[in-house]
Amino acid sequence: MSSIRALLKSFTPYQMIYLSAVVLLTFAFLVFLPEYMFEEGTSGFFLVFVTVVDTLANPLCELLIAKQSKWNFVVDFFFIEIPEIILCLHFGWYAIAGSIVLFWMPVDVVSFIRWSKHPDQDDESLTVVKRLKPWQTLLVVAGIFAFGFIVGRLLQLIPGASDTYLDAFATAVGMTNGVLLLLRYSEQWIAWLITTVLYIFMDISQGAYVLLISEFAMLINTIYGMVKWYIYAKNHQQLQ
Repeated sequence: MSSIRALLKSFTPYQMIYLSAVVLLTFAFLVFLPEYMFEEGTSGFFLVFVTVVDTLANPLCELLIAKQSKWNFVVDFFFIEIPEIILCLHFGWYAIAGSIVLFWMPVDVVSFIRWSKHPDQDDESLTVVKRLKPWQTLLVVAGIFAFGFIVGRLLQLIPGASDTYLDAFATAVGMTNGVLLLLRYSEQWIAWLITTVLYIFMDISQGAYVLLISEFAMLINTIYGMVKWYIYAKNHQQLQ
């Protein structure tokens, strides 16, 4: 409980304004532009509720990652993964839905445990982070392209699948982000930046415009988190 209290006290004015803006924009969208929640005829109360939960939880989770807090995995598991499974099945994004069940949920549990074992010596609310070597980065990029092309081709064989290559590459880069995040590598922010951009194209293609609030908010925070992690890694000599 002491670590949770310390985390709550650690939120800066910028971080509080950031979260407040996401909440206000989401509910303003819901009240004044409900017709843009999804394409006409595809929405319903339950789907809208799930979308709002996902929209609010994603920026909070990413902000916790930027703060190097292990509690991001708790938020992700309970308030992002389940809503996103529902949304992905609705939109026909089967690769992402499968990756959530088979990859993201187990990774959240393992990551929380691993991060708990690497607290910063001066501030227990922080987790120690590091950086990849150049040759490791090249291997990661090659793996993403191989996975994306193979899975994208296979998805085209599934009836009802849509945005197959976008789905496959968003899944590949997203899973890369998950592995790098689990291992506490700063390059996970680059993977997440690419994933978020791909999600923006996918949300627009399905008319899920309210999710763009979350996506653009996360783009802003991605830059913030990337700079914060790289400075920390440099100052703590975690370059490997």
